[in-house]
Amino acid sequence: MGRFSKNITNLYFDVYYYKNLLLQTATKQQYFIFTGLTSTQQSPNIDFTKVKLSRNADIKIKSATDRRDCNITDLTVLPDNLLMLADYTNQSVKLVDPVSGQLLDQLQLSGNPWGLCLLPGDRAAVTIPEKSMILTISVTMKKLSLQDGINVNGECYGIDNVNDYFIVGLNKPAMLALIDKKGKIYKSITTDSINPTFFKQPNYICVTTENTRKVIYVSDSGTSTITRLSEELQVLQSIRDPALHEPRGLASVGGGQLLVVNYGSQYTPSTLSVLDVTTGQVTPLLGRKENLNGIYCVAVNHTLRTVYVNDWFSQCDIIRRYTTK
Repeated sequence: MGRFSKNITNLYFDVYYYKNLLLQTATKQQYFIFTGLTSTQQSPNIDFTKVKLSRNADIKIKSATDRRDCNITDLTVLPDNLLMLADYTNQSVKLVDPVSGQLLDQLQLSGNPWGLCLLPGDRAAVTIPEKSMILTISVTMKKLSLQDGINVNGECYGIDNVNDYFIVGLNKPAMLALIDKKGKIYKSITTDSINPTFFKQPNYICVTTENTRKVIYVSDSGTSTITRLSEELQVLQSIRDPALHEPRGLASVGGGQLLVVNYGSQYTPSTLSVLDVTTGQVTPLLGRKENLNGIYCVAVNHTLRTVYVNDWFSQCDIIRRYTTK
């Protein structure tokens, strides 16, 4: 039986996964009851426009069986603080203990993975673009095992889940789609005569909760926009800013804030920014002086007050680890 399989551990998973909902709707006393925190511990809701990040020891992620340099296209934090990584070039998903730096397990796949998201219970999902497939993965006793494969109609990249559907960003054709667990499209949004370039490369997706409602954020590196949608794919907001150059990975950190990876270009460095979705203001968090190059993805562990980003060009076999101050 998996470590998250019992009801009480499923409750813990749900509390962690929907932390934004708890933070915004529960009283402080209720929050402490739900999470087990004492009143003297730090609440995970941090104003990231006011924090400074301090770089800690990097996490080495290359295994003895990897034949190529790692290219981590997505990563996510599990409820027990472990990291799950999608290694595109080595066609694998990896499980890492970020505290000890130990690579716990590696699951070889039949194609190159791109997007990654957690599912309720002890599972995750990963997209395989060239196979037009979503794979579900079980996490049991710090081991990864393949469960199901779902065929979809198009190259699938970004992924998250909402109301028992996958929310998936597809290229060729470029669209955003709600897909059921059998691969059938329930609802989609694509280009039209009004928005001829609405989506070009919707490669990263983040689902969060705002005012008790689930909201979907999509970064599109082809149009350099961040789009905010309802759970029924109604467009609520489209954000453009010169600082958002080829945006990629997203992480919701509560308080109406998103961390956004900006891939940059040959002439502009990769950056990590804080986007206040209520005002549209973009605040730099990591930039040129940190020598970021070719970063794709970001994840936040509120419990450990840690931000993780991949590092492709300069040291592609490590994950950078920053703590908040």
